[in-house]
Amino acid sequence: MRRNLQLLATALPLAAAWPMVMEEVAKGRTLQKRVVYPTVPPPKFTTQRDNCGVHGPCTTFDADDQFVDVSQGSGHEFVSPGPSDIRGQCPGLNAAANHAFMPRNGLATIQQTVDGLEAAYNMSPDLSAILAVISIAISGDPIAGKWSIGGGFNGVLGLLGRPTGIIGTHNRYEGDASIVRGDAYLHDGDVDFFEMHRWEHLYSMLGDEDNFTHDKAAAQAYYTMRYSVLNNPYYFSEPFSGLVAPDAHNFVVSFMSNHSAEIPGGKLDGETLKQFFSVTGTPGNFVWTPGQERIPLNWYRRPSGQQMNTVDTNVDTLINNGMYPGIVQFGGNTGKVDTFTGIDTGDLTQGVFNGATLLEGNNLACFFLQATQAGLVDAATPLLEPVGEILSFLNQNIAPQVSALNCPQLNSLNNTLFKQYPGASYFPSGQ
Repeated sequence: MRRNLQLLATALPLAAAWPMVMEEVAKGRTLQKRVVYPTVPPPKFTTQRDNCGVHGPCTTFDADDQFVDVSQGSGHEFVSPGPSDIRGQCPGLNAAANHAFMPRNGLATIQQTVDGLEAAYNMSPDLSAILAVISIAISGDPIAGKWSIGGGFNGVLGLLGRPTGIIGTHNRYEGDASIVRGDAYLHDGDVDFFEMHRWEHLYSMLGDEDNFTHDKAAAQAYYTMRYSVLNNPYYFSEPFSGLVAPDAHNFVVSFMSNHSAEIPGGKLDGETLKQFFSVTGTPGNFVWTPGQERIPLNWYRRPSGQQMNTVDTNVDTLINNGMYPGIVQFGGNTGKVDTFTGIDTGDLTQGVFNGATLLEGNNLACFFLQATQAGLVDAATPLLEPVGEILSFLNQNIAPQVSALNCPQLNSLNNTLFKQYPGASYFPSGQ
């Protein structure tokens, strides 16, 4: 703390000449250049989506169905995580664990994930199961069927390595351009760094109506993407994690909004946002406290009849990409800032999808479901077990959804295309 204060004092004259760089100095990092903060242009169009998203509008409200009781004695009261409990980058998962909808230790099975996220947020079982399956396959314990919402944990005997948790999944699950977390390369490999400017920008978008909507989430996704392109020479948007980041912007609106008889479509105001993100204070004086994310009292989830599923979240992302082209993109910077070079989707998928067809029908959802499997086919080294066993685990659990959507078969990705991007081979701390 004393060292940080000294750094701040030293930086005062510099800050006067270079506004908005104090955050970098406070971290003790050497300033290489002025940080570039992007301007968000007007959208190509706006929508009338309520906070239920494309699965809306939500026009009915059932208090008995939607009330999430987190009061003292409910069994889901807030409890701060203990020293051995795991928390990670996702505020929604952290809050679910802090309220015992997910196991309080931060380690969950597929069924615990499905049950917990449905009870807390009315996430559909198909979406929560897929997210758990992928997390187990690439960062968890396929033998015990468990995954971590944050850092690593000790797996069962028989694994070739220690499960990393989703913190250790850079470019495979976790990625750049997060809604509030900074890019790993910009923070010495820390994928859990809370970038206050991202939060300040998000909060500023609430506007006079004090409501964070899907259209505003689209603008935030554009801001975070452009910030990464303009400041991170190693920015990389991988085929799967490059969809997780923009999808997660929609998750905030879809799953954190408070529904009521007056606003059945939901409202996500500043106070609700702050509780979910473990932030206190006011603009210019916000404070983030790690691990204290919570579900507010007197909070009502989205209706059970309109759960958010795998297809829905990608459709909302497609709409957002239409509003702000570039939110969905695969590729990265080539070693210098603002050098983004895209990957031809047809070359990447060996013709299964191309730039036009990827954005049609259910194809983006199909790509989302299959990209991790296809990437593992060409993996250079096993993650925790032989790749074939992980692929078998993934196929067993993902195949039913792929079949239901009548997806074209994506067998592998042409990962040789990633060689031009230094960010593709960057492994942060913990990986």
